[in-house]
Amino acid sequence: LNRKIEVNLFSLQGSLGNNILSFQDVLQDPDNMLETVFQNANKPVNVRTNVEVLGPSLGIKLNRWAFGISSQSFASLNVIDLDPKLGESISSNRMGTVRNEFSINSPLNQRININGWTELGVTAGLELIELNTHSLSVGATFKLLFPYLYTNVGLDKINGTLIQENDEVYLTNINGSANLSYSNDFLEDDAFGFTRNAFNFQNLEGFGVDLGATYSWKDDLGTKVNAGLSLRNLGSMTFGRNQVNRTYQVNIPANEIFRLDNLEGNLNEIEQQLVESGYFSNRSQLEGIQTSLPALLAAYGELKISRIFYLSVYAQQRFNSVNNNDQLPAQNLFAVTPRLILGNFEVYSPWVRYEVAGLTGGIGFRFGGFFIGSHSVLTGLIADTNQADIHIGLSLGFGKN
Repeated sequence: LNRKIEVNLFSLQGSLGNNILSFQDVLQDPDNMLETVFQNANKPVNVRTNVEVLGPSLGIKLNRWAFGISSQSFASLNVIDLDPKLGESISSNRMGTVRNEFSINSPLNQRININGWTELGVTAGLELIELNTHSLSVGATFKLLFPYLYTNVGLDKINGTLIQENDEVYLTNINGSANLSYSNDFLEDDAFGFTRNAFNFQNLEGFGVDLGATYSWKDDLGTKVNAGLSLRNLGSMTFGRNQVNRTYQVNIPANEIFRLDNLEGNLNEIEQQLVESGYFSNRSQLEGIQTSLPALLAAYGELKISRIFYLSVYAQQRFNSVNNNDQLPAQNLFAVTPRLILGNFEVYSPWVRYEVAGLTGGIGFRFGGFFIGSHSVLTGLIADTNQADIHIGLSLGFGKN
């Protein structure tokens, strides 16, 4: 906290990243992005799309203590390690006009996952040690979780043959398992249901915690070094109300075929078609699913190089595999951000190595409590990059520390 009282009015971050298409490819045909990704891929496809909103939040500093309350809402769509030919056959029937055979042999659980939840957090921090030039602080945020959307299609250890002939797409000699998890409440909604359900605090279905520590080295001119380590998103939540969660054993013999292109309707209707085919046998059936938060180990540091120039570093490493059907996905990343501060005005340039999209570079501006920027706009304009994103926000501070 730089002031005795700080208020966040709003902050928004949205991003779209993948491991196949460049920023320019997405701009040229955003409506058919998934189809274009699958058509151009020669390796498993990964897509990460997310929206994060920090709502009205308050922080107060009282001597060596600090307290806060925050509200956040999250929504994301993820394609995880999906075989491109299988993905293309699902997303489009325009694979060609001749007969093609494709071998499918993935040791991973291929997933399409859509999720959304809201958090209400209460934070407490304490300056444990305060010397003339050094200080050490610890803190924790306890979070109440309000989930509103979880849809997951997982294809685990699928191997066999996909055949495309004219507009027809077949599976044959297929073995593996399939997970379907969805809420009947959202079958008729838009993909995210974000605008209607974000910041809805009606269904408390989980708890989480963040833990952290920060070290500061100061001199007469201010903070020279700031560094910290945190464990984030420890916890889970349950999607229970009207949530269908089933796992099927898939077995299509070599001398028989199953037509993928005939599947149509919402997930409930598609599931009924799968069962009626006789090739999908119910292995487990649960009402609801308990999902793990995207737990992370995060480290950061900030170095004051001169009176107006700073350098910040941030890294995060997830704990759990994104291939688990009950895991909310998160990316590993490493970021370096040089910052030029001229009074109330700041220019910063984040350079980030994302697990999925690779290297991105961007620029941002801050004046007082207002900021706007992007992690990828520079590389998107001057070179190929696989991510597009934006962040914007406004906060206010009152009183002296």
